[in-house]
Amino acid sequence: MKSNSTTGKGDRRIVTFRLGKEIYGVDIFKVQEVIHNRQVVSIPNSPPFVEGIIQVRERIIPVVDLKKRLSINHDGRGEKKRILILEMEERALGVIVDDISRVMSLDEEMIESLPESVIDDRNTNCIKKLAKSRAGLIIVLSPEHILSTKELEQLEEMDISSKEDKDAATA
Repeated sequence: MKSNSTTGKGDRRIVTFRLGKEIYGVDIFKVQEVIHNRQVVSIPNSPPFVEGIIQVRERIIPVVDLKKRLSINHDGRGEKKRILILEMEERALGVIVDDISRVMSLDEEMIESLPESVIDDRNTNCIKKLAKSRAGLIIVLSPEHILSTKELEQLEEMDISSKEDKDAATA
């Protein structure tokens, strides 16, 4: 990942990634790591946007296809597909993205709130802000709002079930 060399007072650093044609970003302090080429284990009867789970250093982490979650069309191009591990309050969530772009530093004046006219009334509105850069607009996401409370509870149940299955298999 390339780093933007501009730094200054009040700068915010975000990790940018691509979903389809658009560039998205998330606060760098919410990103735990980037995983390449990891096998995702499917979980039956999970929501359509949940790809499954992965194990990272003895932790079971649910993985969500961010394109499916945000209703972004799959364009069929040969994306690199990376899993970005995000820290959401007290749990981790893996999100599948097309490609990681870079870490950028943004001045506060480059970041704006999303216009009220484009915010819908869904419980889950993970689009936090818009950032202006030389590359164009960057849609800044809030990891805590990618999933609704109900969906998080479902993933908790999957997490508990997968731990029980793993414990039973090793006993």
